[in-house]
Amino acid sequence: MPESKPIAAAGWWRTLVFTAALAALSYAAARLMFSAFMFYDDEGYVLVSLRNFAEYGGLYRDVYSQYGPFPFVVYYVLHGLGLPFTHIAGRLVTLASWIGTALACAAVARQATRSLPAALAVLAGTFAYLWIMVSEPSHPGSLIAVTVAVAGALGYRWLTEGRVDRWALLTGAAAAALALTKVNVGGFVILAGSAFILLHHRDDRLRRIAPWLLAVGALLVPLALMRPMLSLGWVQTFAGVFAVSALAALAAAGPNRQAVAGWPTLGRCILGGLGVVAFVCAVVLLRGSGPADILEGVLLGPLRMPAAFNLSYTWPAATPAFAAAAVLACAWAVWRRRRGDARADVVVAWLRLAAAGGAVYAVLQFPDSSPDRVIFGFGAPCLWLFLWPLGGTAGPERTATNWLGLLWLGQSLHAFPVAGSQIAWGTFFALPLAAAGAADAIRWLAARRNSPPDTAGDRVRRYLPAAAAAALALLVGSRFHDAARRYDDGSDLGLPGAEFLRLPSEASALFRVLVYNAAAHADVVFSEPGMFSLNFWSGRPTPTLANVTHWFSLLNRERQEAIVRALEAKPDACIVVQREHIEYLTKRSFAPAGVLHDYIDRNFAIAFKLDNFEFRVRRGRTIDPLLLGEMLVYGEAAGKENTALKLRLALPPGRTVARIEITDPRQPGAKGLAFHPGNARVEVTPTDLRGVPSGAAKTAAWPFPSPGPATVIVHFDRFAQPRPTAGALITLRDAAGNEVALARLKE
Repeated sequence: MPESKPIAAAGWWRTLVFTAALAALSYAAARLMFSAFMFYDDEGYVLVSLRNFAEYGGLYRDVYSQYGPFPFVVYYVLHGLGLPFTHIAGRLVTLASWIGTALACAAVARQATRSLPAALAVLAGTFAYLWIMVSEPSHPGSLIAVTVAVAGALGYRWLTEGRVDRWALLTGAAAAALALTKVNVGGFVILAGSAFILLHHRDDRLRRIAPWLLAVGALLVPLALMRPMLSLGWVQTFAGVFAVSALAALAAAGPNRQAVAGWPTLGRCILGGLGVVAFVCAVVLLRGSGPADILEGVLLGPLRMPAAFNLSYTWPAATPAFAAAAVLACAWAVWRRRRGDARADVVVAWLRLAAAGGAVYAVLQFPDSSPDRVIFGFGAPCLWLFLWPLGGTAGPERTATNWLGLLWLGQSLHAFPVAGSQIAWGTFFALPLAAAGAADAIRWLAARRNSPPDTAGDRVRRYLPAAAAAALALLVGSRFHDAARRYDDGSDLGLPGAEFLRLPSEASALFRVLVYNAAAHADVVFSEPGMFSLNFWSGRPTPTLANVTHWFSLLNRERQEAIVRALEAKPDACIVVQREHIEYLTKRSFAPAGVLHDYIDRNFAIAFKLDNFEFRVRRGRTIDPLLLGEMLVYGEAAGKENTALKLRLALPPGRTVARIEITDPRQPGAKGLAFHPGNARVEVTPTDLRGVPSGAAKTAAWPFPSPGPATVIVHFDRFAQPRPTAGALITLRDAAGNEVALARLKE
């Protein structure tokens, strides 16, 4: 990218452009954040754990979590400042982390390239790269991403300014915070920081042998980390790709590294880490946990995780050959460098531009496919290209780039053993690294040309990269905004603490059916797998404080038996079973089993089913479901009232129904049913929430009100209407056509 003046000197308009782009992308990110809800509901599990810690304490002793205490302390402090434990609040915190991560990446690109278009391209690309944030609201992954981003961006800035002591304190604090979130992620930062200190140590002898020491570590670390699952093919590929990529990166860093660190630097890292550890542990201990509980939550529990649940990554078929070719290219370049052949730098510069182009290609696949999965598959073998000092340069910028590269390499291991959202959280720094490396290569190649200044060709070469970066920023930003338009479709969920969450209408209706019936018919709600958002929305408690999505594999027998005892004490307990999720786990050899699973199967029967969700009540008990319509046929003659829609409602106060529509979103072209004063008669019976009549049935005039719970029967001629489909969406509208309520037809 071309050199340009800093923002302050170049004009206020640069700041205005960047701010406007940030605002536009943040607005689109917010719309995306509030337009999805994942059926596996890690969001509900994390929220209920955070709330229980804030209210009861006893983290790990009573409140189960597979994550470390740092997120609990962060949310505990935020709650003390007034943040409620709701889906809206959790998504706003996640959104802030998403924005902060994108800002940090853009800051690195701006400093490294001195180009506003490059910073804008990285900003837009990072927003798109981390779109997975919308699937993991409140998850510690967003805190992990922003912590890594801040450690990388501020570390890059301070290292270029020679402020190594600040870098050390920040790195130690970030490593501790991450280790107290997920011990492996913090460990990767510790390894990256330690490698950086060794490579840039003031002791000449130690600095010379550091690459050899670290090469041994590069071979041992993946083997030690992945030992429990090394029999699996994808894990073997992961270990091999990491090892050869790390070896190439260490070889590329070169012999002319700056000597900026020493043992006092390590001491400051430790000091920064101890400060965070002391604060977090003090809060958790004061909230009722013991040292043994913290040891279990931070270290022992996570060590058992690979056996409890893992998710594989399908490596591109070309990755092993690509990694082998990359390490051979690195070996050739090192050999030519040692022989004083400047052509090695030329080859590396062009290969670096090609790799940066590959990153651009991956980002341009959004939203059709996830950029992170492509970059994860091919990024690590390319890392050495971006750590190679073109022309043998060893200035502060090269030192700072080494830090970013080591940090990225370590965080790429985050994808083990669960290669899901962790891929994006661990590899997003590929984008600023690509921008910085490309800018460096362009500048270096341009300097070699020695072409006369101010010629037409020189001006084209000077401004073409900036124009390309600006075009990339506009294109990716436009696609990001297009993806956010899904918020315009569907219906607001309208449930407590999630009022602004907008889903497809049939999904909003589904969750309203489950939640309204939980509130009406249950004194305690449990789910398999754990979907604790239902507890938030219905206001019904969980049996105990030990709550986790995959409780059948993560909770020991003692905790499961405690839940059984709590359910046994509640005669109106209800269970929600997500059959599709169970089938997904069963196919991957994680089928639910155990004492609690068996208890639920023996003692709870299905009251109704909807979209692979089973609403279960204790055997022998029956309920009259809310918001679940039923078609009743009582005559055969056409032109008369021969059919009825029976529907139990609990309408918002002051609302009336002027029209009822029944449609099937699965058949968008099919004609739906419509009931209105011209073709249907309405009969309303007031009831309590459980369906027990509290008054006589009366024919109501359209538009009809429903003051409190009621059973509504709509009489009509079925021969004059299309045939409804099981599970169809029922929309109740007022005279202005506004949605009053959503319901579903029984399956």
